[in-house]
Amino acid sequence: MRTLTTERLILPPWDPRFEEDFCRLSADPRVSRYLGDGRPWEQERAVARHGEILAHWREHGFGWRGILLREPGDESLVGVAALNRLPRPLPGVDEPAIEIGWWVDPRHWGKGIATEAAAVIRDEAFTDHGAARLVARYQPANHASGNIMRKIGMRHHDDIIGPYDEDVRVYVLERSDWVTATHP
Repeated sequence: MRTLTTERLILPPWDPRFEEDFCRLSADPRVSRYLGDGRPWEQERAVARHGEILAHWREHGFGWRGILLREPGDESLVGVAALNRLPRPLPGVDEPAIEIGWWVDPRHWGKGIATEAAAVIRDEAFTDHGAARLVARYQPANHASGNIMRKIGMRHHDDIIGPYDEDVRVYVLERSDWVTATHP
């Protein structure tokens, strides 16, 4: 379980120390408004999800990562970058697929942090975990997430209805397209 780094970020594997910051982020209505039903998470839900994230790492050897700034003395979580096994198949998306996602603390929006983190975990999925394809989902009103998906090479695949009757846009990046883009 190696830690990923970029010029500005440190992305360690999910750790029990992230629980408090994870609860804070998931309870922020600015973060949660485009997640599922759009409601802020209560602490019980966040703590349960935190445990599931740790279990995913134990079971699959990859998963969510914290996003930390490479600034000395700053250990607070500024976001999360996630790779997950899809909990259930998506229509028209061949298995195996790994889902990619991210959240960033609103205090750090507009700084390119999500794009930088998404690019490095995209590469991790293909190089370290042999992903055949990446899939990402977002609610169409969340233009920032859609822009990040396009920036990291993903393409629109389909529009579906999510489990809370919300509109969901699905993007996919095939391994062959990633190889062509990164190894011309």
